[in-house]
Amino acid sequence: MKIMDEKGKLFGIINIIDLTVILVIALLVFGGVKRLKARPVSIAEDKKALLTIEVSDIRKPTVDSIVVGDPLYHYDKGQLIGTIVDKKVEPYKEPVESGDGRWILAEVPEKYAVIMTVEASVKENPDVVIAGGEQVRVGAQFRVKNRNVTFFGTILGVEVE
Repeated sequence: MKIMDEKGKLFGIINIIDLTVILVIALLVFGGVKRLKARPVSIAEDKKALLTIEVSDIRKPTVDSIVVGDPLYHYDKGQLIGTIVDKKVEPYKEPVESGDGRWILAEVPEKYAVIMTVEASVKENPDVVIAGGEQVRVGAQFRVKNRNVTFFGTILGVEVE
């Protein structure tokens, strides 16, 4: 029995081009299945952390609704981020142009900025810190809530113990 017959079939069964196409498709399917089954291995440890969150350009009722001791939850996921342990209230300032062409920070009447410290239980691995199901990084902004208020907060600091 010849390897290739006169019609170009391998062992008289299949065309060499058809066999090549079938092998390529089989390799792609095998590689795709293997890739989809592979999960990144990352062991995240639960640790305590202090998150510094800034909420700016808010009115007095919102400031009064942010209470030390209240829990904070991620707005979309509903997962607990942590508990407010400290709150500092400052007047909200915006840049404005002065009469001589310089830019200065001027207080906006009846607007405030709150800088709060939140004690959170976070998952930490070498790549990321996760609190409330969300990756926490300095500069990240996300919406948080509790039973009294909802607002956008900006992460100013993350201190993992």
